[in-house]
Order: sequence, then C-alpha cells, then structure tokens
Amino acid sequence: MADRNTAAQQKAEAEKKAAAQKKAEAEKKSAAQKKAASQQKNAGAANQVVPTTKERSVAQKKRDGRSELLKVSVYLDTGKVLGIASLGVVSAAILVAALAFIAG
Repeated sequence: MADRNTAAQQKAEAEKKAAAQKKAEAEKKSAAQKKAASQQKNAGAANQVVPTTKERSVAQKKRDGRSELLKVSVYLDTGKVLGIASLGVVSAAILVAALAFIAG
C-alpha cells in the first residue's frame, strides 16, 4: 500500500515538473515572439514615409465646421394656402346647404 502511495506521489511530482517546464517554454516562446514583433515594428516605422497633409477645399472646411446634422427649410406660399383653405370653406358651406335642402 505504501508503495502505491509513493508511486502516485512520484508520478504527481513528475507531472507537476513537466507542466512547469511546458509553461516556462511557452512563456519563453511568447516573449521571443513579442520581441521579434516589436523589432519588426520598429524597423518598419523607421522605413515609413510620413504622408503629407492634403489641403482641404473651402467647401470641405465649411462642411467640417457645421455642427448640425440636418437642416430643413420649408417655405409656404401664403396665397396658395389661403386659396385652398377658402376653397374648403366654400365647398363645406355648399355641402351643408345641399344636405339641408335634401333633408328639409
């Protein structure tokens, strides 16, 4: 019985050591990859050309300066509105008179 316990303990210790080694190797590998990526990034940044800023047109500057999302303008021709309203009043009067004539 004691042999089984010691064998199980030795096996557990060996598994722990193997897991720790795998973890350490994975950390070393990821650190090396990060270092290589940062070196490539730094090398790439040194070779890049800084783009020149493009001049914006006057219309583009005006568009950028606006803070409103949408502007809607409504223009009413009061003559037409009054004409349509008066037409409705006259037609309503005619219909009421016709209804009174028919009903009476």
